[in-house]
Amino acid sequence: MFVAIAQFPEVPTEREEEFQAWFAWSNGQFHEIDGLQGRRLLRASDGTYTALVEHHSAETFAAMHLTEVASHVRARLTQVLQGEPMATKYEVVADLAKSGSCCGGGDGGHGGHDRAVAGGRVELQVAGGCCQGA
Repeated sequence: MFVAIAQFPEVPTEREEEFQAWFAWSNGQFHEIDGLQGRRLLRASDGTYTALVEHHSAETFAAMHLTEVASHVRARLTQVLQGEPMATKYEVVADLAKSGSCCGGGDGGHGGHDRAVAGGRVELQVAGGCCQGA
């Protein structure tokens, strides 16, 4: 597994909502990219934003950045922020992979959550995260 942690330039307070909407939109654009396993936007207590991007390999990460989708996503980001994100790239060498984690484990990506049976159907019990509304 390959991970990139990208630090975004400062997001002005008046642009935070637009920036977060851009990130959500871009996740939809990247949804079908080969090798992409996860992409999350993180906000620190000081207001800075970081993206955590998980890929199958460094090669699939590099290939993603050569696509038309990536060019379109970058172009739209320039309408929201000044500057480019700065990424640090990592190869995962040890992992605590809990099978069934929310966004990538077994059971259709929902195996790590508690389940409750209600009215003859199974419902996920989640406190938050990527499986909201699943």
